[in-house]
Amino acid sequence: MVPPWLAKGLGLDGAAERADRPLHVCHVTEAPLGGVVAHLDELIARQLEDGLRVDLVTPAINLDALSDVIPRLGAVSSFALERGGVRPLAVLGAQTLRRARASRPDLVHVHSTFAGAVVRGLRAGLPRGTGLVYCPHGWAFLRRGRAAARYAAAAVERGLARRSDRIVCVSEFEREEGLAAGLPPDRLVVVENGVSDVPASAARRPEAGPLVVGFAGRFDRQKGYDTFLEAMRMVPEMRGITVGRPIVAGQAPPEAPPNVEHRGWLPREAVRAFYGEVDVLMVPSRWEGLCLVGIEAMQAGTPLLASRIGGLAELVEDGRTGRIFEPDDAEGAAALLRSASREGLRAMGEAGRRRYRERYTAERMARGMAAVYEDVLAARRR
Repeated sequence: MVPPWLAKGLGLDGAAERADRPLHVCHVTEAPLGGVVAHLDELIARQLEDGLRVDLVTPAINLDALSDVIPRLGAVSSFALERGGVRPLAVLGAQTLRRARASRPDLVHVHSTFAGAVVRGLRAGLPRGTGLVYCPHGWAFLRRGRAAARYAAAAVERGLARRSDRIVCVSEFEREEGLAAGLPPDRLVVVENGVSDVPASAARRPEAGPLVVGFAGRFDRQKGYDTFLEAMRMVPEMRGITVGRPIVAGQAPPEAPPNVEHRGWLPREAVRAFYGEVDVLMVPSRWEGLCLVGIEAMQAGTPLLASRIGGLAELVEDGRTGRIFEPDDAEGAAALLRSASREGLRAMGEAGRRRYRERYTAERMARGMAAVYEDVLAARRR
């Protein structure tokens, strides 16, 4: 162990003391609801079970979704997103610096693009010796849109990469795209998303009647909600059930056909029960890192009908744990639905459940993240 007097001179006094106290991490995000928050819910729960001290900086809209872990946290700072513009990001940056200076965590773990840009840009203001881990949860430069915007997003990521001790990619696809964009290989590490292996839902899929197709997520362009509705219009003999809502203020979702039932935004426990009611979950996203609702469906034994993008192409073994169609191809998705049988879908759901247990559990994710933390702290001690 480094002597305290020497550790202090090197700016590593917090690391030298860590053997006498729990590892302390502060999670930071600006993302509202959705996959990032589900990831935090799973990861923080495991970290608390492992004895870590955890702080959190998050939009206020996420507090209900994280209500199971919040009472056990060391400190929680929240802010409003409704003000719009750059103000929420400025508040996030100020709260992160204030929290870090007050509690001096061993690590700040930043989630999603905008929080990653703000906190890494302010890294010089963090206490000396604090490690910084960044997880984009899907690269901004892979989003559909203008080429100039994608180029600018990649340039920002390259410029800030060295301010991260590690950049956690949630899929091998995400790591490969980071390398292709010019990010430093020594910073990129893969820790795949994972979810808890909860007991099977009491809900039961129908034994007969029309196939039931589910959709879970935000009603926005990224998640391909419009593609889901268009595909369901092409299969009027089937039922569709959606769980979710628009997140962006003032954004009205497309009109749904008569065979689609809306249930609104539900707690994670209710969403997991919903997976037990549907024969197949459609995930028609236009860009993804590694979709958590897909992993949750696999945990529940529900097969996936997913677009061939990002980490989804890794998650779904076509013809074995689900089926794959091209992004924006509602007609292709509808054709796969028409060719599906309930027996075949159940077999794919069982194979998906086995794949989940081998690769996408919350325990495996937490172990991988713990190894990243230890690697960062060991490097900073050196």
